[in-house]
Amino acid sequence: MHLKPIPFHERAFPIGTIIGVNAYRVNRILLKQRIVAGGYTLHETPHFLLGRQAGAPTLVVHWFPPQAIDADLGQYFIEELKPLGMLGNPQHFGDVFGAVVGSVFPKDPQRAWHLFGMNTLQRYHDLLITEVPSPSHYDSPVDVFASLYRRVCELHVGESLLDAGCSFGFLPLVVAERIPILKKVLGVDIRADAFSVTGAMAEERHLANVQFAQADLLADNFSSIGCFDTVTVLHVLEHFTEKDMYRVLTHLLEVTSQRLIIAVPYELGEPETAYGHEQLFTPSKLEAVGRWYLDQLGTGWMTCKEWAGGLLIINKCASS
Repeated sequence: MHLKPIPFHERAFPIGTIIGVNAYRVNRILLKQRIVAGGYTLHETPHFLLGRQAGAPTLVVHWFPPQAIDADLGQYFIEELKPLGMLGNPQHFGDVFGAVVGSVFPKDPQRAWHLFGMNTLQRYHDLLITEVPSPSHYDSPVDVFASLYRRVCELHVGESLLDAGCSFGFLPLVVAERIPILKKVLGVDIRADAFSVTGAMAEERHLANVQFAQADLLADNFSSIGCFDTVTVLHVLEHFTEKDMYRVLTHLLEVTSQRLIIAVPYELGEPETAYGHEQLFTPSKLEAVGRWYLDQLGTGWMTCKEWAGGLLIINKCASS
């Protein structure tokens, strides 16, 4: 029987030293044979084939169906690729992520990222309309952030919201759809790569009150973005050293009119270098942040609890 050659170049997407290869519905035996014949050493995990060869880009072969291209991919990278010596730093993590997503539509990476965005956003909305288990039992990143987004929707005050360190920008899209009274929703991040995709998604969903902008939380002029009734900073502070964190906290205080909502992960061992984490948080450390805020304000109140990690709410007024 004649076996048709695998159209490798139509399924491969390179970024940096990584080549992502989409092997969905591909004969894996033939694919393995072809990669080995090319001089690569293979390592197989439940979701990946990792191909390595001295002096050549690393192949990250996956077989995720299109509907599985979402924000949970990162957990598979950490669980399966990091033990093989991958993901030593955030740049490498980002390259792997981009190569895998891009391999879905190698000739149109914008389309691939749009698929990623729509899949992830739909999962958030699905989770937000269903009953969910205790947040202490969440393992999936999408589950964790869906739980946090639910709390933001419950805790927000006023008619404007800033999501500081918004990453891809899912929270602004979620709250704009679920909280109709919001007149202004702004997502800011130091990297604006994803905003072309997220902005397009906002337009498609007719969310005229949603905007995205590049901003550095450490910048002296950060307060120029204006003031917002509710400010969220979800799983962001761990990306800063403790010294820089208090500078960020000062800037956030300046742009918060009423309520600041902070969420951090509680990690064991060492900070996750693949994510770019610089410090670990504990309940007592997060409470110390809250007490520092109240000292700065001279009024207001705080509450700190465990919720998919730690959740700190700071209110600038004495009454709730």
